[in-house]
Amino acid sequence: AKMRESRRSLPMWQWRSRVLEAVSSHQTVLVCGETGCGKSTQVPQFLLDASPANRIVVTQPRRLAARALAERVASERGSTLGRT
Repeated sequence: AKMRESRRSLPMWQWRSRVLEAVSSHQTVLVCGETGCGKSTQVPQFLLDASPANRIVVTQPRRLAARALAERVASERGSTLGRT
C-alpha cells in the first residue's frame, strides 16, 4: 500500500491514461520528463498492467543503472528480480 502511494505521487502517474492512449494509437511514442518523474519506472508498469502479455525492454546507459532500475520496478511490483 505504501509503495502504491509512492508510485501515485510521481508526476508521471497523472499522465498514465494519455501514455496508454498514445501507445495504442501510435507506433512510436517519445516520453519526456524531468529526472525522477517516473519515466523509467512507471511507464513500463503502465504498459504491463494494461496488457500482461506485453514484453517490455527498458535501456539505460550503464549496467549499474539498468540493474538498479530493474530492482526498483521488481520491488514496486512485489516481485523478485529475474522472476517475471
